[in-house]
Amino acid sequence: MPQAAPHAPANDQHRRSGQAMRLYMRAFREARPYWPHIAAALLIGLMSTPIALLMPLPLRIVVDTVIGGQPLPAGLAAWLPAWIADETLMLAVGMAVGFALLQAGWGFLDWTFREWLSERMVLDFRGRLFRHGLGLPLAEDEKGSFDAVQRITQDAPALVWTSLYGVMPLIVAGTSLVGMLSVTSMISAPLALVALGTAVPLIVIIHANQNRLRDRWHGVRQAESDSLAVVQECFGAQRIVTIFGQEPREQARFLNAGWGAARAKLAVIRAEGLLSLAFTLAVAFGTTAILYLGVRDVQAGALTTGGLLMVMGYVAQLYAPLQQIGGHITGQQRALASAQRAFEMLDRRHPVTDRPDARPLARAKGAVQFRSVAYRYGGRTPVLADVSFDVPAGACVGIVGRTGSGKSTLLNLLIRQFDVAAGRILLDGADIRDFRLADLRDQFAVVSQEPVLFSTTIAENIAYARPGATREEIIAAAQAADAHGFISALPKGYETRLGERGLTLSGGERQRIALARAFLKDAPILILDEPTSAVDVATEAAIIAAVERLMQGRTTFMITHRLSTLRSADMVLRVADGGVSEDPTVLAEYRAA
Repeated sequence: MPQAAPHAPANDQHRRSGQAMRLYMRAFREARPYWPHIAAALLIGLMSTPIALLMPLPLRIVVDTVIGGQPLPAGLAAWLPAWIADETLMLAVGMAVGFALLQAGWGFLDWTFREWLSERMVLDFRGRLFRHGLGLPLAEDEKGSFDAVQRITQDAPALVWTSLYGVMPLIVAGTSLVGMLSVTSMISAPLALVALGTAVPLIVIIHANQNRLRDRWHGVRQAESDSLAVVQECFGAQRIVTIFGQEPREQARFLNAGWGAARAKLAVIRAEGLLSLAFTLAVAFGTTAILYLGVRDVQAGALTTGGLLMVMGYVAQLYAPLQQIGGHITGQQRALASAQRAFEMLDRRHPVTDRPDARPLARAKGAVQFRSVAYRYGGRTPVLADVSFDVPAGACVGIVGRTGSGKSTLLNLLIRQFDVAAGRILLDGADIRDFRLADLRDQFAVVSQEPVLFSTTIAENIAYARPGATREEIIAAAQAADAHGFISALPKGYETRLGERGLTLSGGERQRIALARAFLKDAPILILDEPTSAVDVATEAAIIAAVERLMQGRTTFMITHRLSTLRSADMVLRVADGGVSEDPTVLAEYRAA
């Protein structure tokens, strides 16, 4: 075993290089719909090489022909009419202006097309990440939703940098490099060798450091994600933070996380800066050496002054693609680190998916049966174990129990937020996993204790259950939920835009909008999770009345701690110690009261 140690760094380097190649290949697969556009961008980029090769030509004509009195280069003179060849100064000026305009115009086309393409690719990829992330159990992930936001907003653009800007700039820069070296060698082969000799070591140095840079950028992205998590968490709990006067503490926590991200970023920037410094020194050395050798050739008569100026022009353009390649390789490590994080999110499997033979479900009758159902979170003690009960269609079921006993888990299993660990849940006699997931969830309307509203209009919030609902249907649902009165009293009525999470409304108003949404959906099964826990007694009476109207003709599951909400219940289930049992004493207590 000790003999294998010297080869470990080489093996690790090979493994990391293989990982980078796999990331590039994955990026190309993800960008498949845009392959024709990427090919067009590559073609436009390659056309810049011949234009760049022509740029130093007018300078040579001015120095050697106009000033030095030498004839035009034979290849050029053969293509020009005699009257133009005689006006060499105007020819050189015209060529310089023409080439400059051509280069500027082509550069504008190249830039605008690539920017348009990159924006389209990033938006589409973000949309895929967003849609995929909505189906992931982010609340159970130790990194939570904050990390998902970071990957969608900050890491998604890496698809463009690894597919569009991954290989294409290397091809374009490599083509320019070959072209410049070829033309320079035709003018002076020794000078071309000096330029090449300067370039090769630089590429080797950059290649040797790219894996280390990628690892560091991966750490930077994770540290930035941790910092963002503190911001989102604190603003999400802003009321609690201010009530307890913990603003200084949270500021210190944010600064601590931010400084961790800053230190990680400064470390990788220092590494890139050292590589850039090495590149700059090498370019300066190469340019100086070529200038020295070129002047000696001019003095020896082996090279004209115009030829030297042309070589220096090509050398300047020769080092430009080299610097582009070097900067690209170092910058790509940042992109690869982000791409890896984005692909990791995309590769996470949804915990609940359709079976291959899942069948459609139009509208259920609403009979529910639990058969020996068990569920646990991670490796913890089972929340539910061997749970069995029957609920007839149209019945109202009250669910009671201590906080954390598994009441919400019971109903989350019913709507397949996650699947049972053992046993079966039946809907109208069929396993709920036999139905298409979208069709199954369409059978439920949910009203939670903390209504979830969006920063859109009231009408759009009510119509969230049925986006195609008419205004008349929206108003009818609001009237059924006893919400039409306060909505109509608002300055813009149903077009009133709500603030974040609907905080511009009172708790009772938010709850009635949530009830209106449930009325509009008209699902056969209704789930009520403490619908009156956050309202006062007067508002509770109005909400209970609306809830009782909503329950008519529907199978209803109601989680509650208040006996007053159980007056319409047909049965009560008590959840305790991982089990579920019918508890008739609760109804007896209410009726006795």
